[in-house]
Amino acid sequence: MNYLVNKSMKKIISKIKRLGYVFKRHILYDVLGGNFKKPMHFIYCAIKTKFFDWPYLAMIETCNFCNLRCPTCTTPHDKMGRSKLMMSLENYKKVIDNIKSSVSVVLPWFSNEPLLNPNLVEMVKYAHKNNIYTMISTNAVLLNEAKSKELLNSGLDEILLCLDGTTKESYEPFRQGADFDIVLDNIKTFCALKKKTGRKKPFVEMQFILTKLNQNEVEDVKKLAKELGIDRLRIKSFALSEYAYAKNEINELSEKFLPNDPKFAEKIRYTKEKNSIEIKNKKTKCDLASTNIVVLADGRVSMCCYDFKGEYIYGNVLKSRLKDFWHLPEIRRKREMARRRKYDLCGKCAN
Repeated sequence: MNYLVNKSMKKIISKIKRLGYVFKRHILYDVLGGNFKKPMHFIYCAIKTKFFDWPYLAMIETCNFCNLRCPTCTTPHDKMGRSKLMMSLENYKKVIDNIKSSVSVVLPWFSNEPLLNPNLVEMVKYAHKNNIYTMISTNAVLLNEAKSKELLNSGLDEILLCLDGTTKESYEPFRQGADFDIVLDNIKTFCALKKKTGRKKPFVEMQFILTKLNQNEVEDVKKLAKELGIDRLRIKSFALSEYAYAKNEINELSEKFLPNDPKFAEKIRYTKEKNSIEIKNKKTKCDLASTNIVVLADGRVSMCCYDFKGEYIYGNVLKSRLKDFWHLPEIRRKREMARRRKYDLCGKCAN
């Protein structure tokens, strides 16, 4: 009985924290900065999502390639089967113009490192001009001082800085192709420059993906995040998508990277069973199917953030308006199937 009560309380506390986090990022910081239009657009789109079945968040693939080769990447480029493509600024603006009546949050990345697109800063500025909350996730390899200054003055709302280790030995085998010293220096520079602005935005989050290599560095990364003035440190499990990797590959990767310290068991998505791993508490429904969309580099709209091959498509926002196909009976059926996790991809999802 006590266990159930404690579990329920944890869920309630988690929801309260989540609401506070959303309020601070999407409303409070803008209001304190004198910007009322963006919070109003966020509230308007939230109402459309809740009561009129519109998506509020769009991941936009500003290019479909990356500068690193992370071994557990859920969108591995050597398995993608799509031609290399960079989204132009013109097409990005067309996408924003198409979706801005319902979308309030844009993430200008999907299978890619967003800083590889030379027009990223202008893309952020255009979304900001249209009162859209923009967040980027970066491995920080290209986040030099000049780029940091540009982003800090672009209207960017949030940045996720990926640092999966506090030493070269733990970081570089996981973020293959990156130089730990350069990345750490770039992150320190960005945080120092943001501090000089005196502004609340962009909200700075650091992501630390737990691995067998860095599980002994959790206290170190907490200390580092505090020293840098990070707004939020996210310590999370990596994902091993069966849509991207064969069973034997997943077993090999889990053997190499899955943390084995029992104190982190709650944070890890998987349980190890003999020679295989299984996802814990697999969900029976996907709430993201109706609230989130993925716009691929060619404009096609995918239903899922794991669909890096582009096989589950609703339509194309460079060829037609989102509002012209989102509520079509066929698309409604597809979204309902995705929500109920009835597609083959859903069975292989790591969430």
